[in-house]
Amino acid sequence: MAQLALAWVLRSEYVSSAIIGASRPEQIVDNAAASGVQLDADILAAIDQVLVSVIRK
Repeated sequence: MAQLALAWVLRSEYVSSAIIGASRPEQIVDNAAASGVQLDADILAAIDQVLVSVIRK
């Protein structure tokens, strides 16, 4: 889930870096791996749909 969130944030042209935190070394590795994740159009559309529904509440 953290990789998905970071990959989504990092794909934005308005974001040059993401501030992350970790309490265990393996979380750092997981967070760093998010920089190489490419989200396809279906995933991005699903995220956008969820965000729109949350914002409208």
